[in-house]
Amino acid sequence: MSAPYYSHAGITIYHGDARDIDVLADVVITDPPYSSGGFQEAGRSGGSVGTRQGAVVTLDNLSTRGYCRLLREVFGRLRSADEVYVFTDWRMWTSTSDEVEGAGWRVRNMLVWDKGVMGMGMPWRNQHELIVFGKRTPAKIGDGKRGNVLRARRSGNNYHPTEKPVALISQLITNTPPGASIVDPFMGSGTTLVAAKDQGRPATGIEIEERFCETAALRLRQEVLDI
Repeated sequence: MSAPYYSHAGITIYHGDARDIDVLADVVITDPPYSSGGFQEAGRSGGSVGTRQGAVVTLDNLSTRGYCRLLREVFGRLRSADEVYVFTDWRMWTSTSDEVEGAGWRVRNMLVWDKGVMGMGMPWRNQHELIVFGKRTPAKIGDGKRGNVLRARRSGNNYHPTEKPVALISQLITNTPPGASIVDPFMGSGTTLVAAKDQGRPATGIEIEERFCETAALRLRQEVLDI
C-alpha cells in the first residue's frame, strides 16, 4: 500500500484506485459512481449529474456490467466490515443490492434520503436517493432506534458534483456501533471523513482523483468552510 496522502488524528486519505488498496474497517459508507445519467446502457456515456454540470466524475459512464464488476472488486477488499451503506438510485438498486449480497453482506433494509427539494427528472422530478444497508452478523434486539427515511438538505455540491451533506452521513454514523471504524472507498471530497471526525471516529477514505484528495484534506484541516 502506498503512503497516505493525508493522515491525522485517526483520519487517513489514500490517493489511488480502491481496487488496489486494502483497508481494515468495521463499516463501509460510500457513494460509488453508479452511472445515474444514462437511462439505457447505450446512454451511459451521457454520464451523471456531474457530467451535465461540466465536471466529469471518473468511472461514472460505466455500463451496468462494468459498474457491477467495479463494486465486486472493491467490496472484495473490504470483507472485514460488518456493515455497509451504499448510495444508489432506483435504476441501479437491484444491481447494487445484488453486489452487496454477493460480497457477503445480507441486505437488511432500503434507506431513503429525502432531500426536501426536487432535483431533475421527467415527468416526475427526483427528490430522494436510496441507500442499500447490509450487515454480515445478525442485528441485536434494541438496535432499531430510528426510521429508514433520513432527511437532510442537499449540500449544494460545492466541493464535488455528487457531494453528500455532512448532516446526512452523520445520521448513518450515529447508527453504527460505538467506536466502529469507517471506510469510504469512493471518498470524493471527503464528506464521510468529515462526519467521522466530528464524531471522533477513525476513518479512511480512498479517492482516485487527486484534486478531491486535496479538497478533502483542506476540509479536514478546516481550511475551507464546511457545509
